[in-house]
Amino acid sequence: MRIRKAKVDDVKKIDELGRDVSEFSVSKDTVNFWPKKILRNCIQSKSGFLFVAEENEEIVGFIIINHNPTFKKAIIENIFITPSHRNREIAKKLLKTAIEKLKSIKCEYVCALVDSQNEKAEKFYITNGLKKGKAFVWMDKILSKNFKRKD
Repeated sequence: MRIRKAKVDDVKKIDELGRDVSEFSVSKDTVNFWPKKILRNCIQSKSGFLFVAEENEEIVGFIIINHNPTFKKAIIENIFITPSHRNREIAKKLLKTAIEKLKSIKCEYVCALVDSQNEKAEKFYITNGLKKGKAFVWMDKILSKNFKRKD
C-alpha cells in the first residue's frame, strides 16, 4: 500500500471512484462529486490537497482537503476507499498523511463534514482524534452550471 500526492493523470480514476458515492450527494440537483476540472485544480493548487492510496499501481482510495491559508483552517471534503479495500486502515493512513501535510504548512484547525446517519464515518473520525460537533444542516446553492446535476 502506497499513499502519494495525486497527479493530474489520476483525475479520471478519482472521478470514477467518487462519482457514484451517494454519501457525497448534497441534494437531488447538485452533482454528487467534484467536476473533473475542480479535481485538476485541486491537484495543481497550493491550497488544495488530494492524496491517493495505491495498491499494485491501482488507485483504491483518496482524500481531498481544502486548505484556507488565511484562516489557517482546512476541511476534509471527501475520503473514500473502494469497498473491497475497506477495513485495512487505508483511510487512517490517508488521514494521517493529510494531517501531517497540514501541520507542515502551519494549518491550525481541521474539520470534516459527516452524514449524521453514517455512524461508521463518525466513529472513524472520532477514533482518529477528531471531536464531534453540534448537529447542523448543510445548506447549498448552485452558483455555476458545473455543479448542476446532468441527469
